[in-house]
Amino acid sequence: MRLLYVTADPGVPVFGHKGASVHVRELVTALSAEGVRVAIASPRIRPEGDGLEVSVDLVELPPVIASDHVGEASLHAAIERQAEELLRFAEQYKPEAVYERYSLHSRAGASVATTLGVPHFLEVNAPLRDEELRFRSLAHPELAVETEAYAYGSADRIFAVSVALADSLVRDGVDARKVEVMWNGVTPERFSVHRGGGARDFVVGFAGSLKPWHGIEVMVDAVRRAAADIASLRLEIVGDGPCARALERLRLSRTRYIMHGARPHGETLGILSSWDVGLAPYVAAAPTFYFCPLKVLEYMAAGVCPVASDLGDIPSLLGDGECGFLVPPGDAPALASTLVELAGDRARATAVGARAQSRARTSFSWRRNAIRILDSLHSHVSDSAAYAHT
Repeated sequence: MRLLYVTADPGVPVFGHKGASVHVRELVTALSAEGVRVAIASPRIRPEGDGLEVSVDLVELPPVIASDHVGEASLHAAIERQAEELLRFAEQYKPEAVYERYSLHSRAGASVATTLGVPHFLEVNAPLRDEELRFRSLAHPELAVETEAYAYGSADRIFAVSVALADSLVRDGVDARKVEVMWNGVTPERFSVHRGGGARDFVVGFAGSLKPWHGIEVMVDAVRRAAADIASLRLEIVGDGPCARALERLRLSRTRYIMHGARPHGETLGILSSWDVGLAPYVAAAPTFYFCPLKVLEYMAAGVCPVASDLGDIPSLLGDGECGFLVPPGDAPALASTLVELAGDRARATAVGARAQSRARTSFSWRRNAIRILDSLHSHVSDSAAYAHT
C-alpha cells in the first residue's frame, strides 16, 4: 500500500524533539514495518536533531501561517496553494489512501483525497481552534471554522487521541459513526532496562515541553516541599519551553537538580531509565482535559513509576491507579506528599513501575495503532467496493 501522510501544521517539525514530532515518526515507522510505503508531506521536513529509521518520501509543503495574512482572501489563496502543491505530488505518487494529522487552516489532505477518490483518515490530537482562542490568538476565525468543517466532513474515519476529545467532536456535530478513540503508543524495543536511582538517590523526573498547562509551577512548588523531607531527592528535567524560568525557584543544589534541556528522543528514553518517578502534573486549564499524554506512556514503558494528575483519560491509561499514582490537579501539597510517601517505600515505587511497564508494552504500542489503521482502511475499501456493486 502507498500511503500519503499529511502533517501540515508548521509547528510540528517531522525531525524535531517535541511529542507531536515523536508521534509522527513513530507511527510512520510502525506503518512502514507493516509493509506500507509512506510519503510524509509537511512544511517542516528539514533536519532538526532527530531522525527516521525507515525510508520514506519527503514532500515539503508551503506553510500556511494565518497570522501572516492581513486579509482573508490572502489566507484563502495560501490554503489553496498548499493543497495544489500536495496534489501535484500526489498525482505522481498515486497514494491508495491519505492519512492526515489535523492542522488549523489546512484542507490539503482532505482536498487531495477527494480529488483522487481515495480514503481520507483524519487524526485529531487536540481541539486546535479552541486552543488558539484560549492560549494565543486565533487569526481569521471564520476561515478556521470553514476549513475544519471541510476536513471533518470529508474524513472517512476520524481517530481521536482521547475519549474526551472524541466526545467533544461528536457534540460539535461530527458523525459519531466515523469517530473512534486511538490512544498514543510506545515502541517497547526503544526502552532500556530500568535502572532507577539506585540505593543512594531518589530520582524524580519530568520529560516534555515546559508549558503552563503541563503544571510546571505546581511541580516546582511540590518538589521544593518534598525536598525538605527527602534528603536523597534529585530532580531531572528533559525539555524546554516558556515556563523554564519557573525552575529557578527550585533553589536546589547542583547535586540535586539536573536540567538536560531538549534532547533527541532516543537520549530522552535513555535518561528516563534512571528515574524512580516520572511526573505529569497537568493542570485543568480547559473545561475538558483532552490529552493522551505521551510522557505518561513513556514513563510506563520505561518502568518508571508515574505520578500524574487525575484528569481525563490518565486514570484509564494507568489502569485506574494500579500502574501509577493519581493526584488532584493543581494540588502541590498532595503531589509533594505522594513523593515523600514513595521515597519512604522505594520497593512500592519499583513494583508499580514494573506493573506500568507490563501494561504499556502489552496494551499501548505504535504497532497496534498502525495495524488498527490498516485494518480500518482495508475494511473501508471492502465496504466501498461492495456498496459500488449493489
